[in-house]
Amino acid sequence: MQGYKKLLLTAGLVAFLIPVQGQNTDSPYSRYGYGVLNNQAVGVSRAMGGITYGVRSLDANPGNPASYTSVDSLTFIFDMGISYVKSRFSEGNNVQNDNNGGLDYISMQFRVAKKMGMSFGILPFSSVGYQFGTQETRNGISTTKTFTGSGNFSQVYLGLAYEPIENLSIGGNVSFLFGNTKYTRSMSVTSEPSANSEFQFHKLTMNSLKFDLGVQYTLPLNKKDLLTIGAVLSPKVTTSGQIDRIKSDYAAGNSNTPITSDTARFTGSDAYSDLPSTYGLGFTWNRDRRLTVGADVTFQNWSRVRYSENMGDGLTQATRFNNVWRFNTGLEYVIDPRDRNFVKRMKFRGGVNYSNSYINVQNNLGEISGYKEYGATFGFGLPIRDVVYSGRTSYININLEYRSLNPEKANLVREQYFGISVGVCINELWFMKNKLR
Repeated sequence: MQGYKKLLLTAGLVAFLIPVQGQNTDSPYSRYGYGVLNNQAVGVSRAMGGITYGVRSLDANPGNPASYTSVDSLTFIFDMGISYVKSRFSEGNNVQNDNNGGLDYISMQFRVAKKMGMSFGILPFSSVGYQFGTQETRNGISTTKTFTGSGNFSQVYLGLAYEPIENLSIGGNVSFLFGNTKYTRSMSVTSEPSANSEFQFHKLTMNSLKFDLGVQYTLPLNKKDLLTIGAVLSPKVTTSGQIDRIKSDYAAGNSNTPITSDTARFTGSDAYSDLPSTYGLGFTWNRDRRLTVGADVTFQNWSRVRYSENMGDGLTQATRFNNVWRFNTGLEYVIDPRDRNFVKRMKFRGGVNYSNSYINVQNNLGEISGYKEYGATFGFGLPIRDVVYSGRTSYININLEYRSLNPEKANLVREQYFGISVGVCINELWFMKNKLR
């Protein structure tokens, strides 16, 4: 009973912390689509290049819900992470540096019945955050345009997994996706001081259910080697959000009172906000509980996603999105997980990843293209509150990450990110009953 009281207390803590999920990007590319998408890898997986599909260990892994049966009936896992990111944006000779960060995720995992595991928590889905301006001269008319955006979408998930036969686990997540993003654009004619200025505001609000189905099969190769193969399917989400749009004109020298203003609200088929079907396949190979090596491949079918033209992004259904291929690979090494020496129980992790962008962007020449994203990760786990004889060890996980976004066309911004994240994965015997002596 004491364990369940702690569980309820922790759930209350999660509900309290949900509002602190916020903007964690400064990318001008977040102007398009749903902004910058967040990887669903957390904690350990994040440091291993972002692999999730074949990861099966005593750590939270919402990236594949089939992994929830990896915990035994006495174990409760609580995993929470925060991050700091320094970003560098460059376009020609212009360079800008920004800092960002905050709460990344909260995830919990435990057994609810024989051969059945559960997990729930909150994960970031996407973020919008940018502020930039352009100056253009066409046909002798000079204009200044300013663009700003903010907001995010988060997902609260609940997942179950079941092990119908030995070494085979199946599971599913149901997630409630919620949040809103805001976009503003202002334009003034600098070559004609008496000309009116224009202002546009768009707000996208979305509340939707999202589903993930996962499977994992572990094949013992010999006494020391285990091969785990995992797959995840996320069906397409067909839904509509709500779009609020304001268009205003202001007289020259007066930015307080609009001359004209038009307010509109779009719902239903005028505010399509679909999410793509996702297919993932991966594996991990574990050697004597000391070395784990794995890789993932993911495909997202964005070409069939509907997105409202009323968001005013300047793109069309045919040019807005790209189908995505993402590749992740990583490893983890520990000298001896059962040794009492602190250094020998430390976990060392690393990985690399690559993907193309799901969004297209438009440069000042009107050319439409996407970008390539490359990343590298390195991290280590520091053991705390360990119980050597049981194999249960809580860790402080420190991850370092580098990402580079390289546009396919000229006159677009190149982005580089240098990040550090710290996670606490608590592995406790919460459900063990005390015995009277």
